[in-house]
Amino acid sequence: MGIKVTFLYPDFFSYDEERFLPEGRIYLGIGYLSAFLKREGHRTSLIHMVRPLDRDALMARVSEESPDLLAVSSTTHMFPHVRKWLEWIKDDLDIYTICGGAHPTIDPLGALEGAPLDAICLGEGEEALAELCAALEEGRDPSGIPSLWVREGDEIKRNQVRPLVEDLDTLPLPDREIFDPDDFCEQQHERGTLMASRGCPYSCTYCSNHVQRSIYPNRRKYVRFRSVDNVMREVDEIVSADTQGKLRYIRFDDDILTLDPDWFRDLVSRYRDEVDLPFICNSRVNVLDEETVRLFAEAGCSVICMGIESGNEVIRKRVLGRHMSNDDIVRAFRLCREHGIKTVSTNMTALPDEDLPALLDSIRINARCRPHCMQVSTYHPYPNTRLYEYCEEKGYLSGRHVDTIFDGRSALDIPAFRAPAYGFAKEKFYPLTELYSRLFEAGAAGEAMSKALDALIETERLPWSWRRPLLERLVGWADRRSRFEWIYY
Repeated sequence: MGIKVTFLYPDFFSYDEERFLPEGRIYLGIGYLSAFLKREGHRTSLIHMVRPLDRDALMARVSEESPDLLAVSSTTHMFPHVRKWLEWIKDDLDIYTICGGAHPTIDPLGALEGAPLDAICLGEGEEALAELCAALEEGRDPSGIPSLWVREGDEIKRNQVRPLVEDLDTLPLPDREIFDPDDFCEQQHERGTLMASRGCPYSCTYCSNHVQRSIYPNRRKYVRFRSVDNVMREVDEIVSADTQGKLRYIRFDDDILTLDPDWFRDLVSRYRDEVDLPFICNSRVNVLDEETVRLFAEAGCSVICMGIESGNEVIRKRVLGRHMSNDDIVRAFRLCREHGIKTVSTNMTALPDEDLPALLDSIRINARCRPHCMQVSTYHPYPNTRLYEYCEEKGYLSGRHVDTIFDGRSALDIPAFRAPAYGFAKEKFYPLTELYSRLFEAGAAGEAMSKALDALIETERLPWSWRRPLLERLVGWADRRSRFEWIYY
């Protein structure tokens, strides 16, 4: 008969106790877990929290589902909320609780010590969660299950992480029926999201990937691709399920699609011949060449998202561990534009060691790349990553918790961030990029004027109170002429 598993997934950005922004996207991690458990004979449901719930509302939802196991997925940003919800649930109900996802994987001890959890799951959880369900159903002790850390009174049983599933085709396609479309944001109805692979081979210091990869005994197999046949079967299911005609494009949520050239050529060839919808994806500037971009364009790729993160080469290479040149970045964005593919650049501000000139480097490189859309976020130090440890060594950590990377608040305490010109450039990243872009397009005279703009922003010879009104007028002019698009990817 199996047991009843209810997933709880927080899916909103919280700015403070009063303000939040719903996300409402499909989360493939829970989709895969649900499909795997159903295949093993268990029942599943989802509490998809696209908005914060008060105690009474949350307890009513959990009681209504009446699960044998409550499985929570959490990021570092959401974990303080998860902790509060688990305290409410444990106060009133006798339910076995487990938390998985990025946060307990990179900070397992912090997660178990910080919340009333019975267990946490490190890494990919299909097999571990199924084994836990079987143990609970049969009344067996679950404390020795690989990939789980289990609370035993005041002690924690720390089990080894099981090997990665190397053949992704053995996993069922993600369960999309567990999601209620009424909880989706408007854009989610237009996109069909899937992942053709798992894992990223790069070790950017700010990202949790290098921490997650390190936990597996077969970590050399961290990057795995599904067969093209398996991927295309899922694409076909997504398209066939669109009975209302809302689907506008396919989104490949993989870190990088082009790591295996032969596999990639086969995928885009099949997609071009079999799917009458554009697709969007992520990539990385150092893996894009003329042929790859051409293949993307011919297959119907409409948008590629690429990380710049910092336009300062020293910070990008030495602090972030992203080994690419400014020329590489500009070339990749130019190639996409020439082949009719729109681009999104991702950028971080308030980085360790960043000052005003370094922030302006990020603005200027975006101005030269001319992405159609920019995502600008504030760096957040994630536990046990290399950059977190660097921030700790340098004394940058403030101890402040920040719920989202998109409201401008920083968890770091660095004097350079408090300078008024730095705050202005961070706030006006978009119109400043537009302003510099128009100057660069004006040839030699524009390049000279861009140097004058640099001086106006950076100089300390004139009081900020004198400079700011002029800069406000300049960015206001650029903002009214902005060519950026809002691309929901």
